[in-house]
Amino acid sequence: MILRFLKRYNFLFVVVIVGVAISCDNAQNHIGLGDKFAIEGKLDKAIEEYKLAVDLDTNAAEIRCKLGDIYFKKQMLDQAAKEYRKAIDLKPDYLDAHMKLSEVFTKIGVPDDKLTLYTAAVESDPKDSNARIRLGIYYQQLRRMDLAFEQYKKVLEYDPYNPSAHYNLGVAYQDLNLLEKAVPAYERSIELKPAYEKAHYNLGIAYIALDKYDKALKELKTADDLNLGNVDTYCNLGLVYYLKGMMDEAVNSIRKALEIDPEKADAHYYLGVISASGNKYNEAIEAFKKVIAVDSNYADAHFDLGTIYHKQELFKEAIEEYDRVIQIDRGYADAYYNKSAALEKLGDAPAAHDEFEKYRMIRKTAGGSPSLLEFDAKLTGAAEKDDAFQKHKIAAEAMEEAKAFEQKEKAAGAHN
Repeated sequence: MILRFLKRYNFLFVVVIVGVAISCDNAQNHIGLGDKFAIEGKLDKAIEEYKLAVDLDTNAAEIRCKLGDIYFKKQMLDQAAKEYRKAIDLKPDYLDAHMKLSEVFTKIGVPDDKLTLYTAAVESDPKDSNARIRLGIYYQQLRRMDLAFEQYKKVLEYDPYNPSAHYNLGVAYQDLNLLEKAVPAYERSIELKPAYEKAHYNLGIAYIALDKYDKALKELKTADDLNLGNVDTYCNLGLVYYLKGMMDEAVNSIRKALEIDPEKADAHYYLGVISASGNKYNEAIEAFKKVIAVDSNYADAHFDLGTIYHKQELFKEAIEEYDRVIQIDRGYADAYYNKSAALEKLGDAPAAHDEFEKYRMIRKTAGGSPSLLEFDAKLTGAAEKDDAFQKHKIAAEAMEEAKAFEQKEKAAGAHN
């Protein structure tokens, strides 16, 4: 059985890799010729080759950028701008394309690109804190966290009492899952501006991730006092109450969210979780179906709906939901595990084994999607769902980025 599994997946692996390699090789030949012609100054021939490469690899942002470079050299600025925009559409965090597009706009005299505008504002007044913060936020959206941190920290060098700078620094740390650094940044922001509702809200979310539910509750309540009627605050208050075992309060908060926004997927999901944890499966099914009606790609709702069908021994219906989860998120380990268990109940041992092997591979790499709430583990009894794995998975998503940032900070400190 193991041999059958290995043969099947080795075959698929070879076919996929060969197909990609042939396509990339042809595209690379044209890119290589385009580069050669560009160096030789044969710009029209370079354009021809890059266009042929684009036809073979339509999703290659780098080729679009190369085309833009050639058009820029030929002073065909409108065409250059179009190619840089296409590159950005394909790869939104392509900073080089953003910078080159800004350069084109500057030359054309149409500074309507955000990066151009924000950079120009900072260059015009290097101590304009708002301009630097806007630029930092934009870099953050591009996932250039190093440049975002640079802007926030420069603000704090000459404007250390700026609550927005501390707040956005906290958001950047939280994006990297560096919660121990995000918390003091939010706290400092609140110290400088006690009525900073967003800082209280984000601090509450950070405390949820750190399993500090009492502190999370305090901050979210403060956020609610400062801004009544925020649907996300009510949803997260409901989540904290649930995690603290305060079911009545959880339901009340979530119903407040639904009064404001009857289509709020998270609110319906939390109601489904609460119902299922109380063995009210019909109510839970209804809630999860409402989630899916609002957002068909809500993986946790499909998963939990599948687990309820599973408990009710509706194994075919359960498998349909697990398959949907896997379509949405191929790293959702528990979906493979539960699908394996359902297939075994249906008497399909070979397929059950294959699904379990997929589960093991995903868990081995710590690549599995963690369940949102502890309810999922209780309902399914999924194997190996321990705290150590969950913490590792949460950290793994941002680990490489966080390490790079830490190393850069240390290097900067040593240099100074």
